[in-house]
Amino acid sequence: MIQVLVVDDHPVLREGVVSILAAEPGIRVLGELGTAEDALRRLQDSRPDVIVLDIRLPGMSGIDLCGVLRECHPRVRPVILTAFPGDTVLMEALAAGAKAFVLKESGPAVLREAVRAVAKGDIYVDARVTGKLVAIATRGRQAKGPYGLTVQEMRVVELLPKGMTNRDIGEQLGISEATVKTHLHNAMRKLQVGNRAQAVAVAQREGLA
Repeated sequence: MIQVLVVDDHPVLREGVVSILAAEPGIRVLGELGTAEDALRRLQDSRPDVIVLDIRLPGMSGIDLCGVLRECHPRVRPVILTAFPGDTVLMEALAAGAKAFVLKESGPAVLREAVRAVAKGDIYVDARVTGKLVAIATRGRQAKGPYGLTVQEMRVVELLPKGMTNRDIGEQLGISEATVKTHLHNAMRKLQVGNRAQAVAVAQREGLA
């Protein structure tokens, strides 16, 4: 029996994931939680084989949770359930120890297949994410993203739709406000946009955020 924990801050989506998995023979849902912190507390008295989680969670992110699992609970295998992710998100999730990527718009069969695959020790990638991972791998150490964006420029662009100020972005990324301005200026030039709102529109349209 595959033991699964579901972590997502959207109750409707979370309940849908639970319903999909609970109806599958051989899979048992141990619980559903809204934050990474709640998941870590649950792990003190629960031993799931798989955690299905969203990348963007309040407080500790899904990527941060993957890192903690890798260090403290290595037998628990994370399945990332997300909207179409930007390149930086994919790179960071892989580095943190994610074992599967499933798009939220995918059918129930894809999610069930991903859970079964990682429970066996395999890696699973939604077919619509595979192309992005191949592109990332072929870019090599320079890690240039779409439009020639550097990793730091992509990280800044990914945060723009959240309505964060340059100071907020700097605090999130651990860089100065002046450095954020420089990255944002360079990113806007590469995206061929003239203002912040246009950069947000392009980032969302191209799956960069």
